[in-house]
Amino acid sequence: MKKKLVVLGTALSLTVGLVGCGQSATETTSTSNQAESQQQTENNEQTLVDFAIGHLPTTGHSLYYIAKEEGFFEEEGLNAIFHPFSNSGEGITAVTAGKLDVGTFGTPAPLTFEEKGAKIVFLGGQMGTGAGVVSKPDLAEDLRDIQNFKGKKIATVKLATGDVVLRGALYDAGIDYEKDLKIIEMNSPADVIVAVKKGEVDAGVVWAPFVEKAKQEGLEIVKYSQEYYENHVCCRIIADETRFDENYTNYVKFLKAIIKAERFEKDEKNKEKVIADIKKYVDVDPQIIEKDIYGGYVDQSADPNKKAILQMRDTMVDIGYLKDDKDISPSIRTEAYKEALDQLLNEEPNDPFYQSLLKRFEENNL
Repeated sequence: MKKKLVVLGTALSLTVGLVGCGQSATETTSTSNQAESQQQTENNEQTLVDFAIGHLPTTGHSLYYIAKEEGFFEEEGLNAIFHPFSNSGEGITAVTAGKLDVGTFGTPAPLTFEEKGAKIVFLGGQMGTGAGVVSKPDLAEDLRDIQNFKGKKIATVKLATGDVVLRGALYDAGIDYEKDLKIIEMNSPADVIVAVKKGEVDAGVVWAPFVEKAKQEGLEIVKYSQEYYENHVCCRIIADETRFDENYTNYVKFLKAIIKAERFEKDEKNKEKVIADIKKYVDVDPQIIEKDIYGGYVDQSADPNKKAILQMRDTMVDIGYLKDDKDISPSIRTEAYKEALDQLLNEEPNDPFYQSLLKRFEENNL
């Protein structure tokens, strides 16, 4: 791993200039102490380990942004370097090529890469649920009955979490999505919204922050994705298997920072700061950020949620996205998250939030 070098050029130049101007002994001592303090700060920053994080600029990846802006990565000795991607495929390829330490690119896409032989591990989470089906208001009520999807045109982005959830719900309802309706695959959720507004399709599947954007565009929520599958996962944190094993300690530190960010986000008194942190990385209206994070339909959690990953994979087999019906439990590495949480509990054993996370971990992963 590379070390981060920070040169405090302006501050040190200022110190040298003052000493050269004939200060008193007291002033010189004070300046000397400042220089030592600055040198100590530089030494501390030099110990930060570079940690490359791939993400999609979305409110669903907010724990990264909060951990960065609130200094939680630095507290754990990591220099978080963000690498934004426009699509999941490119991001996952960067993970498997060793260019990233971690990446968050949905759940269906990494599962597809895993089936094709990619040596990746699932080690944590960012967002669960958070997608929705949108339509024009005059159709929304009718489409709340999933049987009424028959004969309709639906826009989606293939391998998006919401896409898998909707196709899985249709499968469970006995509806053949290849014969009973027409699904039109688009390149982005923005394209989906445009198609719905123009009447080219009857409804479309989007995700945060596009769910709220769709509402601002005059569309209506037919159903949120968790109304089809409760507690389903979306954005899982993945890593190259070898990189994870060889740098395990850094992954524990990384997850500690993410868990701290989750606690910070969940504290209502931090709401304004949280929104400002996310706004630096996601170019949407602050009201959309607030609705996504605090509106109740997006589940922000660093927990790996092994059970939900396995359920998502089963759904992908049911709808024909995956062919190999196998147990991928060995690829879901929950031990780093558990160790990170144990360390935080050891540091703050009476913290009720960390205690609640331990209970959640046991429910979702054991």
